[in-house]
Amino acid sequence: MRFFPAFLGALMITIAVFLFMQSLIERGVEEGVQIAIHTNLEIFHQEPEEEEPQEEEDTPPEPTEEPVMEALEVTPPAPEPVTELEIPALDLGVGDINIRAVGNSWSAPLGKGGVNFSGGGVDAQGFVEVVPFNTRRPNVPEVAWQNKIDGWVLVAFSVTPQGRTRNIRVLDASPRGVFEEQVVAAVGDWYYRVSFSSKTKGEVLLTQKVEVLWKNYPQNLPNVD
Repeated sequence: MRFFPAFLGALMITIAVFLFMQSLIERGVEEGVQIAIHTNLEIFHQEPEEEEPQEEEDTPPEPTEEPVMEALEVTPPAPEPVTELEIPALDLGVGDINIRAVGNSWSAPLGKGGVNFSGGGVDAQGFVEVVPFNTRRPNVPEVAWQNKIDGWVLVAFSVTPQGRTRNIRVLDASPRGVFEEQVVAAVGDWYYRVSFSSKTKGEVLLTQKVEVLWKNYPQNLPNVD
C-alpha cells in the first residue's frame, strides 16, 4: 500500500501534461497561421553589358615607293674571230691512212703500205710496212636496218708490232650514236702485218673512216659485238 500514493501522483501528472498539450493544439488551430502570398512577381533580368566599340583598325601604312634605279648598260665584249679548222675527209684506202709510231718522233702518210721514219736518235732512214691482214666489216645495227640509215665512223687506234689493234677511240661519226659500238667491236678484231726495216720497233697509230651501209644487215656475223 505504500506505492499507491506514488502511482496516483504519477497518474495525475500524466493527465495534467496531456491536458496541457491538448489545450495548446486547440489554441493553434483556432488562431490559424496566416501566410502572406505575393501575387505580383517581378523578375529582374540582368541586362547584358554593352560591348565597348572596337577601336577602328589602324589604317595600313601606305607602301613606301622604292627608288627606281636606272638599268646599267653593259657593253658586251667584242667577239674574237674564231679560226675555222678544215679537216680533210679520209677514205678507206690504205694509201690515205695517217700513221705514227708511239714513242718515236715521226708522222707521215703511209703511201703504198709503207712509211719512212727516223727512229729516236737514229740518223739512218727506216721503213715500216703496215698491211691489213684480217679485217671484217662491222655489223649493221637493227635500228639502221629498220630506218634505212647509212653512216660512217672515224676511229683512231694503235697497232702493235705483232699486228693487233688496241686503244680504239672514236673521233667522229655521222649520224652519232648509231654505229660507234659496232665499228669499235669490228676494229678490235682487225689484224695487221707490220714490217720494220730497221731494229727500231714501236706501236703504229692509225686513223680510219669506216662506212656502214644498212643493206648489209643480212650479212651480220653472230656473237661478235
